[in-house]
This record gives sequence, structure tokens and C-alpha cells, in this order.
Amino acid sequence: MTRREVVSEAAEKCLKELYQYAKPSVTWNKFLEENKTYSNLYREWEEFKNAEIDKDKNEKKWKEKQIQYPEWVGKSREECIGLKPFEFYYLPKDIFDDIATSYIHAYRLDEKQDLLDTINTLKDYCKSPIVDKYIEKNEGEPGYRGYEHPNNLEEEMTELFNPFDCDGIEMAIKAQNKFFEFLDMAGRFFNWNGDLNSFNMTIYLGASPMQNKEIVINNWKKYRGKDIELDDKQIEEEYYGEEA
Repeated sequence: MTRREVVSEAAEKCLKELYQYAKPSVTWNKFLEENKTYSNLYREWEEFKNAEIDKDKNEKKWKEKQIQYPEWVGKSREECIGLKPFEFYYLPKDIFDDIATSYIHAYRLDEKQDLLDTINTLKDYCKSPIVDKYIEKNEGEPGYRGYEHPNNLEEEMTELFNPFDCDGIEMAIKAQNKFFEFLDMAGRFFNWNGDLNSFNMTIYLGASPMQNKEIVINNWKKYRGKDIELDDKQIEEEYYGEEA
């Protein structure tokens, strides 16, 4: 699997578990159906709005859309097709974060420190390198694998400069420090952790359950004409009870 596929799988499984505990209760398949229905409506609404924007260029198409959706004329998207499905489901923040974090750890999406550790290892190796060396057999003893320490980076670079040049060592040190500087630059650039950011954007900014109870209650009242109750304690008992 590619890293993109790994992140995608982690996000999908995480979303599925988030809706397992979200309220009002909804199965994952039911939620997917709601999203499909909404997506189809959204495409129709986009075509309607585009026809309205271009009505001066294509009056015929605009008239057709008005006949097709007379109830949409002069109304906002929310008034026409309602809210996105995730805006009707709620999950307390502590449970939401706990589930999301479990997938971050399970799929090793939080290991941005690995790159920095690798860079530090490279810098240490440049200062004190070590290589394999085969030790020949001696006086009846078999040969074996050993190690030796070659010149470090500073010493090797010093030899590249004129040994009679009094500035040679200073120049070698500057060159080595510049190399280390580039390693640090690479660490800062790649340390943004694309995998984790991609996962978080999908989970926290995507189609996840809302973490604001009052908004969800109001959405059901306004857009679906139903009065609902949401109980944090009930959700916590279902989640932490199963965990225990």
C-alpha cells in the first residue's frame, strides 16, 4: 500500500467508528446513503445556480431550471437542499479526540520525530563515523567482523583544502556546518508531517460528527422538524463501557 492509501484507510475506518457512537444513532451504510443523496442534490443545485448566473447568456436553460425547481428561486443553498448530513450528528469532543488519536497511533501517522532523529543520527555519524572491517585470522584464531573509525567529515574536508593554507581547517569547519545547516533545513521543511495533516483535515474538517450539541439539536428542529435530545452520559457509557 502507498502512504496515501494507508492514510485514506485510516480516515475511513476512523469515520466509521465515529458514527458508531454518534447520536442520533445511524448506521455507517445509512450515513453513506444520506451523503450520496445530498451529493446528487448538491450537483443539481450547482447546475441551477450556474444557470442563474449565466441567464443572460443562456436564457433558455435558466427558464428550464426555473420550471424544474420553482421552489429554489431566490433561496439559499441551505433553504433549497438543507444541510450536509454530518451536521445532524453529534459526538462529544473527548470521545471524538480519543477515537481519532487511536487511529493516529495505530497507523503511525504521528511519527514526524523520526525524520528529525534520522537527521541527528546523520550529523553524529559525520562527527564520529564507523565502518565494518574484516579482521584477518591470526595464530589459529578465525577471522571475524570488526569495526574501525575512519576520519570524520571535518578531517576529510580539511584534506580537500591546501594543507599549507592556514585557513584550510577553518574553511572545512564552515563547509561542514553548512552541510549540517542544510540537514536542519530539510528537517524543518519535511517536518510538517503531511500524513498526519491529511488525516486531521479529513477527520476534523470533513464529514465527521459535530462536536456542538446545541447546533445539532437546532439543526434537527429547523431542517427536519424534529425535537431531539442528546445525552453525553449515555454516549460515554456506550463508548467507555465497551472499552472497559
